[in-house]
Amino acid sequence: MRRRLLGVTLVVFAFLLPGAAGAEQPNPGEIVKDTTERVLEELRTYENNLEDDPDFIYDLVRKEVLPHFNFQLITRFSLGRHWNQASAEQRERFTEELKTLMLRTYSQPLLEYDGEDVRYHAERVDEDRGRGSVRVEVAQRDGPAIPLTYQFRKHDEHGWQVYDVVIEGVSLVTNYRDTFSSEIRRNGMEGLLERLHERNRRGETEF
Repeated sequence: MRRRLLGVTLVVFAFLLPGAAGAEQPNPGEIVKDTTERVLEELRTYENNLEDDPDFIYDLVRKEVLPHFNFQLITRFSLGRHWNQASAEQRERFTEELKTLMLRTYSQPLLEYDGEDVRYHAERVDEDRGRGSVRVEVAQRDGPAIPLTYQFRKHDEHGWQVYDVVIEGVSLVTNYRDTFSSEIRRNGMEGLLERLHERNRRGETEF
């Protein structure tokens, strides 16, 4: 269920960024609610397409999601202190490999989406610090609801953007950072890059 939920979460990210600069910017709570409902409705509408053409999901995530991610923050936070030690070329390679990993890991579970309902809770926004969060719950038919918290930062040009999501108390970015840091300690930055590349080449959906 968690992998399925993560897939839904990633597609929601596709629509979480605000519109063009100069337009009225929605707040985090509005972004999460309005866009989640829109995306879930699209999944229901195109259910038959997903079964007949699984690549539809990959194309959707590649086209609509990845271009809108704040990978500047995601990659830096995922590497932690190792970011400063990496060369510009290694940072570029890492960013591309991480995009591919996320594409495969969180696209596949969307094929299993089964109409889970989402409950929305109040947002928390600190305009002065440019920080915000929105908590939601995804209902399960055979267990307790799963809590998610979307973490936002406000960009001067693009407005509120999601840079992390906490699922059942586990941060997506922190989980990546712990895993990548362990690999770097064992095999160095090049070892991490090689492992990421090999797993992506084989189409594996988890690191």
